Amino acid sequence: MNVVVLRILWPASRGGCQISNAHKLRGFVPPCWPVGLLVLAWCFDASTTRADEPPEFVRDVLPVLRGRCVKCHGAQQQRGQLRLDSWGGLLRGGMTGAVLTPGRADTSALFRRLTGAAGAARMPFEEKPLTAAQTALIGRWITQGAVSTASLTDPPETRPHWAYVAPVRAPLPVGRTRDDARSPVDSWVRHRLRAERMLAAPAAIPERLLRRVFLDLTGLPPSIAEADAFRSSLRPDAFERVVDHLLASPRYGEKWARSWLDLARYADSNGYQADQFRSVWPYRDWVINALNADMPFDQFSIEQLAGDLLPNPTIEQQLATGFHRLTTCNVEAGVDPEENRVNQIIDRVNTTATVWLGSTIACSQCHDHKYDPFSQREYYQLFAYFNNTPLEVKGDGIQFDFVGPKLSLPLSTQAVARRSAYQGQLAQSQQRVKTRRRDLLAEFDSWEMQQSKLLAMNPQFHLLQIEEFTSQGGASHTLLADGSVLVGGTRPPVDVYTVTARTELTGIRGFRLVALTDPSLPGQGPGRHHPERPNFVLHEFAISAAVCRDQAPATSIVLHSAQADFSQANYPVAGAIDGNPKTGWAIAPQFGKPHRATFLTTNAVGDAQGTLLKFVMDQHHGAGRTIGRFQLFAMTGDPATLQVPAEVITILLGDRQTRTKAQQKRLESYYLSQDPMLVKLQQRRDAIQQQLDKIQADSTLVMVEQGTPRPTRILRRGNFLDPGAEVSAGTPHALHALGSGSPANRLGLARWLASTENPLTARVTVNRWWAEIFGRGLVETSEDFGSQGEAPTHPELLDLLAREFVLGGWSTKRLHRWIVTSATYRQQSRLSVELLQRDPRNIWLARAPRFRLPAELIRDQALSIAGLLANNMGGPAVYPPQPDGIWRHVGRNAPKYKTSSGADRFRRGVYVVWRRSAPYPSFTSFDAPDRTSCTVQRSVTNTPLQALTLLNDPAYTEIALALAKRIVREAASVPLEKQVEYGFRLCLTRLPRARERAYLTELFRTQRKRFLTQPDRARDLLENRDLSQGAAAELAAWFYVASVLLNLDEVITKG
Repeated sequence: MNVVVLRILWPASRGGCQISNAHKLRGFVPPCWPVGLLVLAWCFDASTTRADEPPEFVRDVLPVLRGRCVKCHGAQQQRGQLRLDSWGGLLRGGMTGAVLTPGRADTSALFRRLTGAAGAARMPFEEKPLTAAQTALIGRWITQGAVSTASLTDPPETRPHWAYVAPVRAPLPVGRTRDDARSPVDSWVRHRLRAERMLAAPAAIPERLLRRVFLDLTGLPPSIAEADAFRSSLRPDAFERVVDHLLASPRYGEKWARSWLDLARYADSNGYQADQFRSVWPYRDWVINALNADMPFDQFSIEQLAGDLLPNPTIEQQLATGFHRLTTCNVEAGVDPEENRVNQIIDRVNTTATVWLGSTIACSQCHDHKYDPFSQREYYQLFAYFNNTPLEVKGDGIQFDFVGPKLSLPLSTQAVARRSAYQGQLAQSQQRVKTRRRDLLAEFDSWEMQQSKLLAMNPQFHLLQIEEFTSQGGASHTLLADGSVLVGGTRPPVDVYTVTARTELTGIRGFRLVALTDPSLPGQGPGRHHPERPNFVLHEFAISAAVCRDQAPATSIVLHSAQADFSQANYPVAGAIDGNPKTGWAIAPQFGKPHRATFLTTNAVGDAQGTLLKFVMDQHHGAGRTIGRFQLFAMTGDPATLQVPAEVITILLGDRQTRTKAQQKRLESYYLSQDPMLVKLQQRRDAIQQQLDKIQADSTLVMVEQGTPRPTRILRRGNFLDPGAEVSAGTPHALHALGSGSPANRLGLARWLASTENPLTARVTVNRWWAEIFGRGLVETSEDFGSQGEAPTHPELLDLLAREFVLGGWSTKRLHRWIVTSATYRQQSRLSVELLQRDPRNIWLARAPRFRLPAELIRDQALSIAGLLANNMGGPAVYPPQPDGIWRHVGRNAPKYKTSSGADRFRRGVYVVWRRSAPYPSFTSFDAPDRTSCTVQRSVTNTPLQALTLLNDPAYTEIALALAKRIVREAASVPLEKQVEYGFRLCLTRLPRARERAYLTELFRTQRKRFLTQPDRARDLLENRDLSQGAAAELAAWFYVASVLLNLDEVITKG
């Protein structure tokens, strides 16, 4: 087989390109070059065909045509009377004649249209063209005679789509293999590379390989000690031992749970505008624990889909069903609960099909699938499996609440111990309360007699006659017949009233201010602010007294024990006598009614020769918040009974012989409430009870079945208001049969999905894992294994992995070990010029992948590098630092972001709170989804915002400072170059190159010099004013170095 090696250059000013090859061919290719090039370029074919066989229509070409052409030339429509989904249709051609000339790709209309050659309109029309590999395959197929195993009479459905045929472990390829082919994985990869005339890259250096496998299996970097031990190990199985150690680490489950939670659309909130919280974190912990325990994937699947339907389900099996309680839920006003329920079931059907079948069954919700063998009827047969669950919202049409089945979880051992301790304390406290009550009630009769005597000296309130009133703001006033002052005229924003009254009372023990309403006031008062809010704010209420003889000087009266019939929140009446101009008494929202405030004096006031009283009422809140009408009273008598409620006074003054049991109980209750010791004992008892009440079993959302099955109907055009024919639960006929005797519920569906006969579940799952490790799946469209998805680049390898997965007991860890111990995985990731030209996307795996880490792993790695990472596992979501104002508090009961403290501040990203309307901002900067729907593979972007996040986000500035402190603390005794090396190895495992070391050393020296001359800037940067000038300059300089290290592309990249 002759292979022409092409190197294509594109000069910016040329309409063609210069070509060179091994035969020193020189020449300029005109713009019609695609036909000739693609005929020659069959050696670059990215199809599924084996390199040692010619392409064949059914196996190799038909999947491409079905994927890209049947939209316009298939069963639904045949534009130009051309049908391309069968061999007979292709040979018949269209209204312009034949489209295929075997042996002549350059004259075949099919090939010319696919390439746009010779001025032909390129197909698919107005859509993305076929890839170069796909057009090269078709060109090679035509040139080699257009071989087909199909007959002219074969209907399009004769050969099922490759993904719907059960995987088979093909015999390993025969032929030369590289010495470093360690496993069957390498055999198939090397076989394909030989076909492409490409060579595998050499093995990566130990430090890079170690960092790679640590990140892939645990999401965290290795320590310097672990790297040194691995590099110096002489054991031939040193790498395998590292892999086994990582697979056994609890960090493994935390890392691999991240991608599964994307599939499960895991979040801590409902979604939509209200986006309120719900308790689902036990499900997240279940996933982590199941992965760490290497739960077989078939069991992992069944328990999540139908754990509640298993015989005698355990609590763990029930909480696993939280997988399908993670749908969004709308509790906004006006929502239709039934529509919400239907939407949730649709999401469950679509998510199930995506996760386990890699299929776009969602396209069948409104009509039969246009490309894949799934009918609308079959969609609603799957719908029926989930259609027996209760409503999850209830309300009155205006306000709705999130409801639905919940599972209470057992208390932890620590919680049980705490509860037992509090119960013992509570019993002791209750006994002390009981003893004190008994002792007090023994003295009750004596207390009642004493109270009766005191009531004889019940305090009296005497109206003061106002002699003079002045308003500092210029308001006018009127003295009314009831002795009150009505303020009128101008309404100044702030005011101070000065009121003078004369009295001959003696033994005055307090004063009362009564704010009254009046028709002349805005909103009838008692304040003068606004008709809708006639409030006032009395900031200071001061009284002085002078004896009415010989112009005696006035003395200030000390007031205390302020009481009011009502005080506005944050404006207690005590604020009117505390001497603080920022506090005061106000009465919102109780407008339009009188209010009174009573103040007691420290000493008795009043002289037999008369007393002149001056009241000063300071009201400076603004906007006219002043009292509009008021009276002043002086109080005489014993104030001791002033606090006694009127109801109690009535009982005490009544006849004991006719006192009811309820009155007696009320009197005893008041008596007991006046004992400070009993009050203290009760407060202690109540505090213990509150702590005991906090120890509640956690709950989580789960799936349950209704007692009576709900009928399922096809929804015409997907409209829940337009039901059609009734259907029963069932599975698509294009896939394996549903086992006889399978229950028509979620358990039957789960077992069907996890069956060893299922051609999709194992393939789809291992393909996702391959994509997680290599950045690209063997089937690039991980979410779509249908006819519109990409064909596998290494079909035998995909089937090999699927079969090994099933035959290996569905062990996740076993398959991960199989992949990462392969020579393919251990390659260098360096991209040569030749690889960039021939395989820029690394389809053929001639090198290890290199791509940016997911958002959570970027933060996890940074925390680990800085020495901050807390390894606490499980429990409710945590709230690490984030910029202020990210969460807008809208809707009712909007959750608030309360930044965690202590270890919770530095826990792994898998535990960070996930609010759908406002996910953690640094995660979204690095392409984390909002998880409102199932996400198979995240996009990977590179934007300036990501660099700004790593430089300025409060979480990352805290991490950078911690890394700086770690370098100073742990490498203080070595030279500067060694300190730089230490920080570099913390971040990248490997040693820095001389140029990298020199740059970072110079950066440190420059920054330290700057901060030595600007010590205040260093202290401000570090937010520490106690550091010496030298210490602040050094730490600030290391902060800059740490920020540079954490921003390196290599640090946030797995390569």
